[in-house]
Amino acid sequence: MKNSRSYSSFEGSSRRRSRLPIIPIILLLALVGALAYAWSRGGEKPQQRVEKVIPAEKLGK
Repeated sequence: MKNSRSYSSFEGSSRRRSRLPIIPIILLLALVGALAYAWSRGGEKPQQRVEKVIPAEKLGK
C-alpha cells in the first residue's frame, strides 16, 4: 500500500522561490551593466585640431 504524501503549500513553494529571485536579479544587473558600459562609451569625444589652408590672398589683408 502506497502512502500518498501531500506537501503543504508552504513547503512546496519554498522550493520554487529559492531559484526564482536569482534570475531577475542577474538580468537586472546585466541590464544596468550594459547601460553603464554604453554610457561610458558615448558622450563627448576629444576634439582634434583642424588645420585649414588659408589662401595667400587672405594672409595680407
